[in-house]
Amino acid sequence: MPLPQAPPDARVRALRMRLPTSLRAPRLARESVRAVLDPDRYVLGDGQTCLSEVVANAVRHSTAPDIPLMLIGEEDGSLFAAVRDTARTVPMTTGAEDGTLSEDGRGLEVLGALADGWGFDRTRSGKWVWFRVRHPRSAAADGQVAA
Repeated sequence: MPLPQAPPDARVRALRMRLPTSLRAPRLARESVRAVLDPDRYVLGDGQTCLSEVVANAVRHSTAPDIPLMLIGEEDGSLFAAVRDTARTVPMTTGAEDGTLSEDGRGLEVLGALADGWGFDRTRSGKWVWFRVRHPRSAAADGQVAA
């Protein structure tokens, strides 16, 4: 499946796509980040890691044949991503109850550690889980407002 490419001079690059509800989805999502972010920016790795976690949860909990994905690469190198699934449950960590050796339930801990913000919005048929990873040198990441 070839990944769409954004024009190189775009100030804000956006991508909407549908991922298969399969084990391939997290890899396809990680590769898609390159379509909206300059690969030389170091938010790329954090953005890919967060996206992989959110998409893996959607694959695990969704009953739909595909998973809608929206990515926005901002001019300052920051990434906004949203992933939709059909699960009615809200995202929550489960690692603490399952013990420190649990093999799953750490996705939201990863998201909390790497993302500058995340949340979810319920819909009639599930929810959107979203996050933002800011580029470390952006004015917004420093708490400054650009003039």
